[in-house]
Amino acid sequence: MENMILVDIETGDFDIDSGIHEVALLVIEEGKIVLGEHIAEVEDQASIHLGMGAGYADISENELKKGQFRNIINTYNYPVVAHNVPFDRKFLVHYGWLDEDYECYDSIRAIKYANPDLFSYSLGYLLSFYNINRPMTHIALDDVKSLYEVILKANPTIWIPLYRVSPKKFKNFVNATANVEGQSTVFQDKRIVFTGGSPFPRVLMTEIATKCGAKVTGSVSSKTDLLICGEKPGSKLSKARELGIEVQTDEWFIDAVSKDLNLETATITRQSVAAATDNDTKSSVPFKKIPELKGKVINIALLPLRIQSKVEDILVNHMEVGGLNKGTNGYNVDVIIYTDDVDYVLLKKAKELQIKTIPLSKFNHMILN
Repeated sequence: MENMILVDIETGDFDIDSGIHEVALLVIEEGKIVLGEHIAEVEDQASIHLGMGAGYADISENELKKGQFRNIINTYNYPVVAHNVPFDRKFLVHYGWLDEDYECYDSIRAIKYANPDLFSYSLGYLLSFYNINRPMTHIALDDVKSLYEVILKANPTIWIPLYRVSPKKFKNFVNATANVEGQSTVFQDKRIVFTGGSPFPRVLMTEIATKCGAKVTGSVSSKTDLLICGEKPGSKLSKARELGIEVQTDEWFIDAVSKDLNLETATITRQSVAAATDNDTKSSVPFKKIPELKGKVINIALLPLRIQSKVEDILVNHMEVGGLNKGTNGYNVDVIIYTDDVDYVLLKKAKELQIKTIPLSKFNHMILN
């Protein structure tokens, strides 16, 4: 996709009532930036460096700012692309910045198709994986420029337009999934928690998730694999962020099931593109052996539990390592693999003891051909 409008917004929180504080756009024509725009209103210059919309006023209902955005969208009329586009789109549509039926694409999904063997698809992780020397500031203009560079490196070729399921069409979705048990394993062995208000009844969402192989629980813990959020998600969202648990929206959940079953509610009917399921992103690429890890004892305690198991499988079955350590107290190891951008006491001690440390993104890069 050579022509697109990259968008990033900063909001007060996940809740739609927190409002829009920053909007940044990059207009891309034939792969090149032809226009960059930062739409915001400074409220406290000294706080801007904190990111996440700090220091900027709530411009959700600012007609001048809204018109500035819509003028660019209407002038170029290219598809909107954002990293986790359901989130950005939700705010932009709710406050009238973007029309309900405007064509949108999720860069996370496109990059997953281009490279299905990554442990994470957060923007910060991708910057590190692709060796792009840009910091994650959570300032809209910085982040949208980072996204542009990531897309250039990842070079995704499969772009699937987002299709939002309306409450009315949800009834058709429910009917279509009435006998889904045994037909879909899209959430097989996943522990899922639903939270927040939704036009989609939670009892039905829970039933569908269970039929698709998931175990649905009422609280977030270290064993949770996925948190599905509606409006006003509350403390469960905060807990999930603390634990590094994947967070998605109701629409994403419906889309994932729809794609797996090739239902009409799937994300791609707008351009009559053949439906692609998540199975298409599974890779058969063999992992590359890392000679410097041969015979070494590796500590993986500083990885989220859901990633620990994946890394453990790779180290045990694909690398000739000397052993694994999942404890945080012992330093009798040769190498520590850790989550990117987290300041651990264990890492500081490891540096003193001259123990080699490898961020997860670099390890991910090392094992892929």
